[in-house]
Amino acid sequence: MNTKKLLLGIFLLISFAVVLIIIFMPIFGNGRNGLQFSDDFFNSLAKGSSNFMEDMRHEVAQPMVGTPFAVDISLDNPEQAQKAEALFTKAGSQVEVAGPKLKINGDLGKVLLQAVDDAEDAFKGEKLRAAYNFSAKDATKTWWSSLKKVADALTKQKAFKQARSISEIQERALEPAFNFSGIKPARVKDNAALLTFMLVFYVVYTLWYGYGIYMICEGIGLGMVKAAKQEV
Repeated sequence: MNTKKLLLGIFLLISFAVVLIIIFMPIFGNGRNGLQFSDDFFNSLAKGSSNFMEDMRHEVAQPMVGTPFAVDISLDNPEQAQKAEALFTKAGSQVEVAGPKLKINGDLGKVLLQAVDDAEDAFKGEKLRAAYNFSAKDATKTWWSSLKKVADALTKQKAFKQARSISEIQERALEPAFNFSGIKPARVKDNAALLTFMLVFYVVYTLWYGYGIYMICEGIGLGMVKAAKQEV
């Protein structure tokens, strides 16, 4: 027995538990606990570095302006088809709807520009209800699912370049808009001190628990020692 090490280990684990209880208390603003606060914080930082809307507008969508396309697609249900009709119509396409099926003729560049514009509005938390009579999140979700069907149809037509452009808009515009909707963006350089503290705290807190266990084991006589070399 090593009483000093045992007491140190017990102190470390008790203090670890006290800090853990504090972390789970709703005292970190807006009724959030520490985990919710850190989750919101890192989501904000991620959003602040995930805005590629202008790049997608200039590098992908605008070069496609003047590229005609004509596809027949089928969505999951008639309601989704009606929402998709509103989106493509606003982008200047001609759309015929029959239940969950759509026949679309239009300019692919104009469609992608409209998708990026709507994604940017959703990303910034702005309302789209006035334009479509449904939420920005619904718009980005409908854009994603309907454009996926369009890309599949274009692939079958061997229009691979157009299909790749759609995929890029989905991944770098629509998906961030949907995932970060309602989250306030933040920049790393504006929050460097808090970010450094949280990363250092995570490392220290992990070692804190491990060292407490180690000290208790040492204190009660459990330890790892190198085995003595046996002579033959």
